[in-house]
Amino acid sequence: MSQEVNAYLTFSIGENIFGVHVEKVVEIKEYIEPKPVPESMAYVKGVVDHRDKIIPIIDAAAKFNLGSVEITPQSCFVVLDINKADGSLMSVGVLVDAVSDVFEADDSRIKEIETDYKPGYILSSYQNNDDLVMILNADKIFSETDIISLGEVIDAVN
Repeated sequence: MSQEVNAYLTFSIGENIFGVHVEKVVEIKEYIEPKPVPESMAYVKGVVDHRDKIIPIIDAAAKFNLGSVEITPQSCFVVLDINKADGSLMSVGVLVDAVSDVFEADDSRIKEIETDYKPGYILSSYQNNDDLVMILNADKIFSETDIISLGEVIDAVN
């Protein structure tokens, strides 16, 4: 009998800690300079080759309206597989300041955020030791319009 693991990879963007369920994480890659794509969305840093596929690189800070990721030796990409509306998967590299940890969440400590002001992609919060972790729904970070635009970015370089 299989038991679902409720584990999250955490990463930092500035002073903020975010978590994404490990089932969405494909890989953590060392930072390399992405190839810029003209006239793409402001939060798209460019594209990189990942496992013989071209994937867009998203500046998580810009996407979350937190400025921009400043490249340091700890900067990296978290490659996520997100579900598109048609049920297919799309790989996206999310540029973050640093990957922090993987932790298994105690369901009783996950707190829903009950406010109309939260973005749809933030599911809940979790107190992990001294860190308040904002738990993301990876499939909701990008709207369907964003996903179509990201597909066009990929098509432009293929």
